[in-house]
Amino acid sequence: MRIASHLEKFQRLASLRARLDPLDDFELWYWTTLTAGTNALNAVMHAVGLTSDDPVFSTIPGVHMVRQADGSYARALRGPGDVSHVGWPPVEGDAPPDLRDLEHALEAIETHRDPCLRGDRAPSAAIVAECDAAFARVRAVLEGRCGRLA
Repeated sequence: MRIASHLEKFQRLASLRARLDPLDDFELWYWTTLTAGTNALNAVMHAVGLTSDDPVFSTIPGVHMVRQADGSYARALRGPGDVSHVGWPPVEGDAPPDLRDLEHALEAIETHRDPCLRGDRAPSAAIVAECDAAFARVRAVLEGRCGRLA
């Protein structure tokens, strides 16, 4: 995807996230947090040149959907594109420190996925606060690389 598309998704998801109650709507709030963060990660990876800012859509590592002249999409083998999670798929190259900070922030958010959404840990104010702080770091890196967001 293009940087602009990732930014638009980030803003839409961050706006939705702000309207949710983080404890009463934890699952939706969490997924909007993580998905917005993943879009931030991809935008920053494109901005620093680690992945391509092409108008294609990654499906599985190395396989992309590419728009054809007739408006349809076809699969094509290409280099690294968007990632689904930090480190998946792996992307080669030297990441600058701010990108590493964004990745660490997303990893901090992800530590709560399985215990709270798939396990038996009840979300708490402390978990929400940790996710909020990590999301603020994600936003700061995104804005530092891609400009101020609404």
